[in-house]
Amino acid sequence: MRITYVSESWPETTYEIESDRFGSYTIRVGGRVVKRVTSVTEYLGRPKWGSKKLEINAIEDAKAAIAKFKSPTG
Repeated sequence: MRITYVSESWPETTYEIESDRFGSYTIRVGGRVVKRVTSVTEYLGRPKWGSKKLEINAIEDAKAAIAKFKSPTG
């Protein structure tokens, strides 16, 4: 899933958040990767094909990470 997000902390900056069904996400500003988080590759009970819930949680985690940025680019 890929969304465009504008933070309340940095309204002049547009972030592109991309997540996958396993909980990994990437935050980009102007095409430049600012933060990348990869999920644990193997764990007990991990869905074989991923899940929509993990994908949505990754987006929410990315938004929380953006809120903690000390500058618009991380």
